[in-house]
Amino acid sequence: MGQQHRKETKRRRRTAYIKRQKEIIKIARSSKAVPLAKKVSK
Repeated sequence: MGQQHRKETKRRRRTAYIKRQKEIIKIARSSKAVPLAKKVSK
């Protein structure tokens, strides 16, 4: 089995990342900032 102790940290970090991405998308949609959106989606 993998490393069990880092599971929680990874999950928390992942949710934080997803939240940030959503915020960026929202900002990009509202202000029509296409370059920002392009930079995020590599």
